[in-house]
Amino acid sequence: MTEPFGGSAAGALAPVAGQMAQAKEQALAGTLSIDLEAAQAILKQLAAQRLRAADLVRDGADLDTRLKFGDNWVGQIMSKRLRSVAAGSTGAVTPVLRTFHQVLDDLEATVRFAAGLYATTDEQAETDLKRAISRFGVDIEEAV
Repeated sequence: MTEPFGGSAAGALAPVAGQMAQAKEQALAGTLSIDLEAAQAILKQLAAQRLRAADLVRDGADLDTRLKFGDNWVGQIMSKRLRSVAAGSTGAVTPVLRTFHQVLDDLEATVRFAAGLYATTDEQAETDLKRAISRFGVDIEEAV
């Protein structure tokens, strides 16, 4: 029996994930770049989408429960079938939502690399770390 949700959603995510992997490789290699202002706008939108996707993944765990349609063979078959579509194999709702969330994570990383934001983030983290350690009277070179 084919899975109606998996046939379209899971299948549609596969090429997108592949394209994301290619774009991420290009960004890591430095052959893909994006304007900083555009990157920040995209990252803002991605943050909102990632939060929504995370909520769906979290709430999707509730789909993996036994449904009670009655204590008869028809009710049991319906319960089993609906549960498998919701949280069964890789094409079910919950696994597809997890994959979608991962694609959004990869897209965010790609945009950050393409805009050069990882270097900025690392430099900011180093500055913050130095500032925090200096409060204890320790120089960062001494701490390493």
